[in-house]
Amino acid sequence: MIKLIIYAILIQLTLSLMNSCKPADFWYGEYRQNGEVYYPGRIDSLSILPGNQRAILRFRATTDPQVTYLKVYLRNSLSANQTFSVHDLRSGDHGQIQLLELPNLAEATYTANVFSFTAQGDSSRAVTASRFVYGNRYINTLTNRPYSTINRTNPDEHFLVFSREPNLPRLGLFYPMQFTEITYTDRAGATKTVTTTPYNDFVSLADAARPSIIRYRTAYKPVATSIDLFYTDYNDVAYD
Repeated sequence: MIKLIIYAILIQLTLSLMNSCKPADFWYGEYRQNGEVYYPGRIDSLSILPGNQRAILRFRATTDPQVTYLKVYLRNSLSANQTFSVHDLRSGDHGQIQLLELPNLAEATYTANVFSFTAQGDSSRAVTASRFVYGNRYINTLTNRPYSTINRTNPDEHFLVFSREPNLPRLGLFYPMQFTEITYTDRAGATKTVTTTPYNDFVSLADAARPSIIRYRTAYKPVATSIDLFYTDYNDVAYD
C-alpha cells in the first residue's frame, strides 16, 4: 500500500515538472501571434460646458496623426437611449482645443463618451464626462433683483436703487447673479439699456424721460462655465 502511494506521488511530481518545462510563451503565445494591440490616441481634458438646453464639448484632440475622426455617444438621465455623432478631425486639429456644439438638449444630466478612430476603423478607449444641462425648470427658480426706491435727493440726477445683495463673495469669485439689465426711454425718445452688477446698488436716471416706465430684469449663470445667461421676467417701475 505504501509503495502504491509513493508511486502515485512520483507520477504527480513528474507531470508537474513536465508542465513547468513548457515554452516561456506557452500561456500567451496566441496573443503574440496576433501582434501587439494598437489603440489610437485618446482625446484629453474633456468637459461639457452647459447652457440653456444646449451644451459644448470642449477637449484637446489627440496628437496621434493616425486619428481622422471622432465618435461622440451621448445619453441623458431621462432615457436609456443614446445617440451618436461623427466628427472629422483634420490634420491641423491634432493637439488643439476643439469645441463641438450639442444643440436641442433636454434639461437633464448628460454623459458623453468620446472615441478616437483611424481611417482603418481602429478605436481608442473611451473618454467620459458628465454635466447637468439647464432649461426652463432652472429659469423658473430665478428671482429678479429686488427694487428699493428712486432716490431723488439730488434734483439734477435721480437714481434707481436696488436692495443690496446679501453674502456677496469677494469680487472676482463666482456668483450666480451676473447683472441687472435696466431699459428706459431717454429725453430724446431713444431706448437705452444699461447694466449694473450685484456689487452696485444705484443706477443713474439723469437722462431718463419723465414720465416713463423703467423696465429691469436680472441675468444669472448656474455655474461659472455656463455658455448662456438665464434671465428673469421684466419688472416695471413708474418714473414721474
